[in-house]
Amino acid sequence: MRIVQVASSGTLPVPVTIDVGSRIRDYEIIARLRAGGMATLFLARRGGAAGFSRHVAIKVVHTHLAADPQFVRMFVDEALLSARIHHPNVVHVEELGEEQGTYFLAMEYVHGSALSTLLGSLARLERRLSPELAVYVACAVLDGLHAAHELRNEQGQPLGVVHRDVSPQNVLVSTSGHVKLIDFG
Repeated sequence: MRIVQVASSGTLPVPVTIDVGSRIRDYEIIARLRAGGMATLFLARRGGAAGFSRHVAIKVVHTHLAADPQFVRMFVDEALLSARIHHPNVVHVEELGEEQGTYFLAMEYVHGSALSTLLGSLARLERRLSPELAVYVACAVLDGLHAAHELRNEQGQPLGVVHRDVSPQNVLVSTSGHVKLIDFG
């Protein structure tokens, strides 16, 4: 994973606005997925040598927050923490970067939907997850949380990671049946 240094004091560069059609390094922003209170999530295509290409999710700090050094530090801390968690039920962080004052996080793209979206669609059809599938999803989430809770630093000391927002919108279910926990902010 590539990382960037963040100034501990002073002002940050004026951030650029990122939107569909923009490029950040090797990433072409191709769709807006959702926006939250602190960042926007985009679908991007990462290009490389010999025609290499794959989809990634890019989380970009909102422009009005990108000029706040304290907020940027929190974003970077989240990224550094998330990048340490290596587990099949936690979304993989590929890169933390800064492009012309705009901080971004490139992550594994999970083709599927949030559990909240799936549950909402089922509710509209007056249906539910089968008990077996509900237990499968719950166990996968618990496995990802366990990996986070067991995370240790280089000296072997526990980092005391707590997710703080385990909710259906922070659980992704891929079209191939994989379950991934997101958003350790």
